[in-house]
Amino acid sequence: MVLRHLARPLLASWFVYSGITTYLAPEARTAKVAPDLEPALADLGVPDVSAGDVVKAHAIATTAAAASLALSRTPRTSALVLALLSAGTITVDHPFWKETDPEKRREGLENFLKGAALVGGVLIAATAGHSPRHNARAKAKKSKKHAKDSKSHKVSKAQKAASAELKKYFR
Repeated sequence: MVLRHLARPLLASWFVYSGITTYLAPEARTAKVAPDLEPALADLGVPDVSAGDVVKAHAIATTAAAASLALSRTPRTSALVLALLSAGTITVDHPFWKETDPEKRREGLENFLKGAALVGGVLIAATAGHSPRHNARAKAKKSKKHAKDSKSHKVSKAQKAASAELKKYFR
């Protein structure tokens, strides 16, 4: 559990950083995605939405999901959202297969694999156990139910004893 408190913020830190820097300076990523995204937006019937708007919205969503993961608020959902958001951008950010220069191709491949490793990390985080807060709530709920069942069992036992006493007097 202690490791989870350290691991989630560490894993989320890269996504928070990436989301904030992309939001503050979306031009580089917008230039990469605009040729493919602009026609797709026009086909969807939203030509007023620019690629820059989509990039900024993606950055905000990434930052929010990463912050939620770092704070262990809905960690499974946050991790799945991060995996989905990141899986789509890995190929856009690092198209190493398009490079002809062997050095740039190798760097692109390394960055692609780092991104894939981060997606794998958030998928592992999505399957990790519940947070201590969740476990405490579940334990309290179970304890409360057990106390209620125990109380009802005692009442039932007292009712049976009272019925047995009354049967003695009314035979």
